Amino acid sequence: MKKILLTNDDGFYSKGILALKGELEKAYRVWVVAPDSEKSAISMALTLNRPLRVNRIEENVFAVNGTTADCVNIALQKLLPSSPDFVVSGMNLGENLSEDIFFSGTVGGAFSGHLYGIPALAVSLIAGLGCYQEQEFECAAGARITAKVLEKLLSISHDNVIYNLNIPFPNRGEIAVTSLGNKRYTPDILERVDPRGRTYYWIGTGTPDYTGSEGSDVWAAQNGLISLSVIKYDLNSRAEMDRLAKALHGFRP
Repeated sequence: MKKILLTNDDGFYSKGILALKGELEKAYRVWVVAPDSEKSAISMALTLNRPLRVNRIEENVFAVNGTTADCVNIALQKLLPSSPDFVVSGMNLGENLSEDIFFSGTVGGAFSGHLYGIPALAVSLIAGLGCYQEQEFECAAGARITAKVLEKLLSISHDNVIYNLNIPFPNRGEIAVTSLGNKRYTPDILERVDPRGRTYYWIGTGTPDYTGSEGSDVWAAQNGLISLSVIKYDLNSRAEMDRLAKALHGFRP
């Protein structure tokens, strides 16, 4: 039986991860190792300045007082008896499109598994683009879709990429392989004064600006398509390196 490590950034109690656990357990051996509280927008942050504690909630379910990346590292090195066949991070209650991948703890969890050479999938549900208020997500339907996508990926996946799945509701029941569009934030910075007269700031979401041509993840979400993107972990841009080398030719600082 294939083994799946399931994590997220919404916490081990989130409706998204619970629905996904229930669905994936029908076909796989599943371990859940997830934060004990919400850790959104932390990317691949690690906890370095305090010890981490792991609480066993039930068989194969563990809550960690740390980040999503902490959870994946502890799971793979200390908790799981052997390496899993796939790391699944989610289901996030909200979109992770385009530039979101740089901030998302959900995508960060998938990246963390990828660094161990394990195929990884980040999963997010969309109930309305740019809507960050409390809303209802179709977790059971999203889990069923994810299970079908995972079954396919297990037969074709490579360990040098990360898959990013965004499931809008309502959707047309069709999946599109997409590039990343553009989603630019200008976050609201709220300034307030606390009861002791000290100024503090609170970073809000602002109103994202979406742009994406046909074939992008933004376009797919806007048109009711399930979006599956491939994120290639390669920080080198050959064209930019060549351009810089040409510009610096003969230069001696």
